[in-house]
Amino acid sequence: MDLTVYDRRALRVRWVLALGLISTSLFWYLADFHPELLGISDAEWFAPALMLVFMAGFGGYANGLIRELRSHATEHHRKSEEARLLARIDPLTKILNRATFLDDLNAKIRTAQTGAPVALFVVDLDRFKAMNDIFGHAFGDAVLKRVGHVLGREVGVENAGRLGGDEFAFMLTGAVSQSICETVGNRVLEALNEAVTVSGRSVQIEASIGVAWSPEHDIDRLDLMGCADLALYLAKQGGRGRVACFDSGLMKEERYRRQIERELRGAILMNELEIHYQPIHGLTDGRISSLEALVRWRHPVRGLISPADFIPIAERSSLIEKLGDWVFARVCADAAHWPGLKVSINVSPVQLKARGFLDMVKKCLLATGCSPQNIAIEITEGVIMDEMAGQAEHLRELRALGIGIWLDDFGSGYSGLSYLRDFPIDVIKIDKGLVQDMASNHANRVFVSAIAQLGHGLDRQVVAEGIETEADLTLARAAGCSHAQGYHFARPMAAKDIAAYAGFGASIRAA
Repeated sequence: MDLTVYDRRALRVRWVLALGLISTSLFWYLADFHPELLGISDAEWFAPALMLVFMAGFGGYANGLIRELRSHATEHHRKSEEARLLARIDPLTKILNRATFLDDLNAKIRTAQTGAPVALFVVDLDRFKAMNDIFGHAFGDAVLKRVGHVLGREVGVENAGRLGGDEFAFMLTGAVSQSICETVGNRVLEALNEAVTVSGRSVQIEASIGVAWSPEHDIDRLDLMGCADLALYLAKQGGRGRVACFDSGLMKEERYRRQIERELRGAILMNELEIHYQPIHGLTDGRISSLEALVRWRHPVRGLISPADFIPIAERSSLIEKLGDWVFARVCADAAHWPGLKVSINVSPVQLKARGFLDMVKKCLLATGCSPQNIAIEITEGVIMDEMAGQAEHLRELRALGIGIWLDDFGSGYSGLSYLRDFPIDVIKIDKGLVQDMASNHANRVFVSAIAQLGHGLDRQVVAEGIETEADLTLARAAGCSHAQGYHFARPMAAKDIAAYAGFGASIRAA
């Protein structure tokens, strides 16, 4: 039998006590009835004296055992308490782990239904994966530790938890309102917004926070988490680095998103999607130089749905890869009939970094007989910023196939000039917001002109997007743009109309 230290000591006490009682009883009996066997003449004093001697000896031994048992019990309690705490704490960040945090949140939600409300803050680090890929896991761990330290300091270790990866959360109980939650959230963001330096490398932590509270928004733990996640998505959509609170309108948007997602899944299978093409003209000879492929969804009930409405929904689900594959295959099939035109395809960052993207491209080209020279992919600055470590290599592999790489909406985001140097960019498309404001904004005219000069200096084509008027066209030419695209020339059109457009009236007045 496998006995613990406490069981063994307790057994020793019982054996000593039993032997002592048996010995005492035997000596008492002999002293009373056969004292001559013990060599004594008066048993009246011997038996009590023997009992006193035994009890004194046993008492001392028992006291020692009791002290030892008490010491071991105290140590066992200390170790048990340490083990209990370790089971609650995330070992890296030293705040609550996911299971413990969610259990505590559940308990506070139950209390919130009859007492003080509880607010849930979901914190997600912005572009953490890129930092982790570029600087290594040791640097990433240092960032996570820093976040755990800041949350523990700002809201208390017992109220903060790591949900997994770079996602954290914390709770606030008591007086809860949108203004209070925004104040607390911004205070935490400000505290997080400090540079982390590891082995001489320094980077600034940026995060976004979504907030929901119970019982107003929900009384179920998972649903409350869903509400906070929706608010977090809103914070990221709003430009990251901010706090967003949940409201009922978000839930309506989420129901709409889920409905569109379900219907889009069917639309891909039922061929309800269409590809329209918008011409891009050269500003020297006025001829069509290329086309931009734009996906449209002809819904049987809602009518024609803009990609601005369903592409973001597809990007938040697994549908973007299926949708992107369908678009690529259809465009390659159309482009195979236009050997003199290059067709650009907008590629989602999710699709671009998918493991099988390059194989899918090769398969589409082979199946349709389309030349890689007829295809270009359009990416945005956000693609490069989010995944700088791996995207350059992906783009070089596509470029090696003969596919063009176009940078779309340049000037709308970070506009890092190093992108043009470090990435295999063939064409720069200036964001239509800059182009359309040139007439009323001198700074925009200077900016567009500078981009055009930079592009030409790097031997890149420069396309002015959003040309809608003759004035836009004149200013784009004056700024030095080599190509232009917009409603002034043509709206996006079906594939069947491209041949007619390219053959008749395709030119514009040359400069």
